[in-house]
Amino acid sequence: MDNQNNEKGRMRDGVFNLYKYWKKITKPSYYNVVSLPGESFEFELKALELEKEGEHMTLHMYEKLEKVHSKQKSVVEKSDLLSQTGVFYKNESLPPVSAFANAPTFAWADLCGNPTPKNVELFSNYMAKKSVLVITFADRFRRPAGMDKEVLAFGAVTYMRHKLSKMTFLFSVDYKCKTKGMPMVMMAFTNSKSLAGIVKKGSPVRSPSKGKAIGEQQVLFGEVLALINKGRSNEYIMSKLKLRKMELAGYKAARTRQIRGNSRNMKKS
Repeated sequence: MDNQNNEKGRMRDGVFNLYKYWKKITKPSYYNVVSLPGESFEFELKALELEKEGEHMTLHMYEKLEKVHSKQKSVVEKSDLLSQTGVFYKNESLPPVSAFANAPTFAWADLCGNPTPKNVELFSNYMAKKSVLVITFADRFRRPAGMDKEVLAFGAVTYMRHKLSKMTFLFSVDYKCKTKGMPMVMMAFTNSKSLAGIVKKGSPVRSPSKGKAIGEQQVLFGEVLALINKGRSNEYIMSKLKLRKMELAGYKAARTRQIRGNSRNMKKS
């Protein structure tokens, strides 16, 4: 897997971890999930798989580029989950988050472009109670013309924290999809005090510790797997390996992907 997929995968895993915490803590019955899937429906499929009996989820997916939408529409139509009632894949730009104020909403606006006035105006405090908003913007601006002076002066995160002052800022994560690519920043907000209290100790998207070699990370992953296979409790594993709850959740998510990958390979063979 190349660096681009690694970094984007890490962000996607982090958002899904936050999504799981949101569902567990806020327990929504009727709720919206809003996303910009691009060319990957991994997050959306996982969210649909978590929908429980008695819950009513409406999934709104947006793609403004007709070429991409036409290509990905066939993927949606072939998927039992993505083609079911209550799932919408629209060839439109993302609407303002206030359009989903009818119910608790988990919105991931993976814009990746500049925080222009047009993009910034999509986001406001006007969301239903127990909602989450995740935003991705470029963190360096190649074409700053037309951007708000305050964004240029203070940066995307500080500006959005001020704009969304009625919501609780959960975390921000800096990353690059490519080694020499544009620096990006992903930030998350919520108006759920219960969720904020759980997440405040650390981001669900954990950056690799500085100085920790890839080999060391692989060894740690192996130790986590060994303890899980022995049936050790989460508390024991966190204490033994000095992990935070969200770091352990990340390793467990990686283990799940590994099992699914092995299962697919076995079916192909």
